[in-house]
Amino acid sequence: MKYYFHELLACPMCKNPNLILHSIVEEKREASVDIEKIKCRKWCSLYSRPASETPIEECRKCAGIDIVEGVLVCSNCGRWYPIVNSIPVMLNEKYRNLKEDEEFLRKHSDKIPYKVKIHMKIPLSPL
Repeated sequence: MKYYFHELLACPMCKNPNLILHSIVEEKREASVDIEKIKCRKWCSLYSRPASETPIEECRKCAGIDIVEGVLVCSNCGRWYPIVNSIPVMLNEKYRNLKEDEEFLRKHSDKIPYKVKIHMKIPLSPL
């Protein structure tokens, strides 16, 4: 998943578009897109600031980063969604695999900062 795609996502449960993005594993690649077409409109998730304050040179760096593993957290309802193999797994709760979620948290809990964890609604046993 690319940082700039984050602006297109919303929580499937409460429809809130304000998601907290934390990247755990990234790959850098050569950007092969027109930066002007993908520049974020409102918020730069890579630098956590308004998009209007982000120079276009920084957008070029962002377009070359692929988030391989990470987490998206809804700032409204606290539901969290893992990013696995560059794909955000944004399923409704009834379709989620709790064992896979628990495994993801066990593997990455120490890599998710406290400022992100405090927003996460984790219905699993504490890790």
